[in-house]
Amino acid sequence: IGPYIADYPEQVWLAAIVQNWCPKCDAVPDALDAEGARLHTRTKTETLIMCFDPGILWDEYEVRADISLTNDFPRADIHEVLSPDLLHQVIKGTFKDHLVTWVNEYQHLEHGEKRALEIIQDID
Repeated sequence: IGPYIADYPEQVWLAAIVQNWCPKCDAVPDALDAEGARLHTRTKTETLIMCFDPGILWDEYEVRADISLTNDFPRADIHEVLSPDLLHQVIKGTFKDHLVTWVNEYQHLEHGEKRALEIIQDID
């Protein structure tokens, strides 16, 4: 089975995870490079769904109580086949959004509120 390329909202749905969490691993959103993060697997997700109620799954394990579409295919674990959507997740998500935030903050610090808003409006 090859990669399944999807944008982040679709990956969230396919992997049955909570929004803002990684569809591939259980790293905390604010510490993606922290030690101890483990990959999601179909087996782990199935076990969690069987052992906990949906509220605990959501709050403690960042998992939704949904069964993945690849669940009944023995050689297809959705967590293994999901591939990053480079356009949206890297270029737009990381680069553009962070760059726009940084430029806006810089404009406010450098020029003050009124002038910064004028500059930002001109950029838009």
